[in-house]
Amino acid sequence: MTGIRVLALSLPLLCATLTGRSALALDLSAYDPWETYNRAVFAFNNSVSSSALEPLRQAYGSRLSNSTRSGISNIFANLREPWTAISSGLHADFSNAGTSLGRFLINSTAGIGGWYDVAASRYGLTSQQDDLGLVLCRWGIGSGPYLVLPFLGPTNGRDLVGRTVTTMGTYSVLGMNGYMTYRSSDGMVRYLEDGFIERFVREPQVDAYAVERGVYSRIRDAQCAGESTAGAPYGGDQQ
Repeated sequence: MTGIRVLALSLPLLCATLTGRSALALDLSAYDPWETYNRAVFAFNNSVSSSALEPLRQAYGSRLSNSTRSGISNIFANLREPWTAISSGLHADFSNAGTSLGRFLINSTAGIGGWYDVAASRYGLTSQQDDLGLVLCRWGIGSGPYLVLPFLGPTNGRDLVGRTVTTMGTYSVLGMNGYMTYRSSDGMVRYLEDGFIERFVREPQVDAYAVERGVYSRIRDAQCAGESTAGAPYGGDQQ
């Protein structure tokens, strides 16, 4: 299958799956005034990924059982629940805030630190992921310029503000050592489970940078609109 067909067929299906919409085409555009710089950082990030992290991702997927990988992912998803609760509360979605807080308390105890999602399996509690970038969006603040951060990947001006405040809040609770351990481990697990953009980087006929920019922007738009994007490659990285 050519790179063009991969782009034409895979991305609309991905977008439709993640956003619940019937996507016939994916708009890859975004406000990107610093594209030259962003492309250089994107190339650097993917060079690091392909040379150092991709072999690890392959080993992670093949050597650990699905239940083990699920448990690891659940732990980090559980640690993100407090930010969902805070974010939802800030834009008056108190139902989701309460659900998220309840999930955190249940899974941290009965779920053995979040390894098991007891809140969902036993009590039917599921929350909609939320973050401070989405709070700013719902307050009417525009996305601002698209950015690619070294190691951290895609963001935009609005999400960068939300992510910075989140970082400061998490750091204030965990301290330097705790924060660095949490952030590096969480980021690594999300990469090992995702590797979304890798398939497009290997397609010479596809502009992988434009793919990631478009997918990131559309997913964040959908999340801002309150649409479910469970399993999306972007969103959890904002927490």
